[in-house]
Amino acid sequence: MSTFLLTAIAMLAFAANSLLCRLALAEGLIDAGSFTLIRLLSGAVTLVFILLLRGNWRSQLPTTTFSVLAGLALFGYAALFSFAYINLTAGTGALLLFGAVQLTLLALYWWQGQSFKPLELAGITVSLIGFAWLMLPSATRPDAWSAVLMVVSGSCWAGFTALGKQAPSPSSGITWGFVVASIMGLLLSPFLLDFTGFTIKGILLAISSGAVASGLGYVFWYQVMQKLSLLQAAVSQLSVPVIALALGSLLLDEMLTLHSLMTSAIILSGITLVFLSRSQNASKNSPSQ
Repeated sequence: MSTFLLTAIAMLAFAANSLLCRLALAEGLIDAGSFTLIRLLSGAVTLVFILLLRGNWRSQLPTTTFSVLAGLALFGYAALFSFAYINLTAGTGALLLFGAVQLTLLALYWWQGQSFKPLELAGITVSLIGFAWLMLPSATRPDAWSAVLMVVSGSCWAGFTALGKQAPSPSSGITWGFVVASIMGLLLSPFLLDFTGFTIKGILLAISSGAVASGLGYVFWYQVMQKLSLLQAAVSQLSVPVIALALGSLLLDEMLTLHSLMTSAIILSGITLVFLSRSQNASKNSPSQ
């Protein structure tokens, strides 16, 4: 499967996850802690079942260090994301989350000794301007504590993304990350669960988020992370709000405005510049035929 298609599937899963979370939490169908725990458990069960079915449970096992770090990062992202959105609007949350993801991954890219080429800088700038323009109309002054939670959540997700380049295999890496995150969730369940906030619809949305959008979607993401640079991984995630807008229009009858179409085009243009710069560099560095 091509890198572009893998990236597109992963971004589609991320966008679907945003919609599922928004439906469950915004409508009060389930509380944030219960949503997080069910999401992690359903993802872990699904992935373990797939590994057992394929008969490769013990093949390419990640190290204990990797599993613990991936589990910590995944739990931190999922839990903080859910609780932060209780007092944040969708636009404000997205700005804080993706801003933290971008800054963390770009800092890691630079810390590894990588330099930014002119076309890459242009692409980053264009996509970030488009993203800010897209989200600012729905952004409000955030609650300080919720803002901190979302920024840390974004940093956790960036760490989880970067770990993908070290996974022995995408399926085993994601599975063990979910297993460790689920264990953490169960240990902290007395502080997470609110049994008065359950509805059947909310539980089903959390299971869908965990088993499909998170579990299977993250497997695709770890597959593509072994082919992308941290820079490409950072910028490509700015397409998630664009995809979420399209899905919201198709599935939730949300209106697409000229503003959202224009800003979406700007974001995608910036992402294209970053990937174009990478492909040009690869062509220059490849030996002549």
